[in-house]
Amino acid sequence: MEQYEKSFDKAANKIGDAADKVAHGANKIYIGCMTVLANLFFMAFCLWGVYSASISWRLETTGETTTGIVTRLDEQSDAEGGCCTYVPVIEFEANGKTYSFSGDTASDPPQFEINEKVSVLYDPLDPQIAQINKWSQRWLFPILIIPAMIFASILVTFFMIRAWRRGETL
Repeated sequence: MEQYEKSFDKAANKIGDAADKVAHGANKIYIGCMTVLANLFFMAFCLWGVYSASISWRLETTGETTTGIVTRLDEQSDAEGGCCTYVPVIEFEANGKTYSFSGDTASDPPQFEINEKVSVLYDPLDPQIAQINKWSQRWLFPILIIPAMIFASILVTFFMIRAWRRGETL
């Protein structure tokens, strides 16, 4: 009977060790997957910033300037459901047609007033692509989002690799 108990304990210990190894390996895979997903998320926002910067650069180098008029202020709720930030909607004329676009930056209080004249940069080949010709409207988003997403990616990757090497569970 004693031999049976020893064999049983030995088998149970082997099974327990195997389960621990599997759990440890699964945790490492989980950490790796979470690191990749987080970096994909950061990369998407970074690419959004790069796209925004490329539009601003294209308009700065090949765009034409005209005067537009703020026709309305679109109200937007914040993430907590509170009220409100305001996005200007601007109309301008190009090639004998009237075009309309929303500004890139919402603010409270509003940066612009209804019927206010603003300088507009637009693409002469595609006037649908336009921005308010103001530095903060054109460059603030890419200048903030690109470094922030790169920093966040580095920080998350550092802590995830550290957790992976230490065998910590998430």
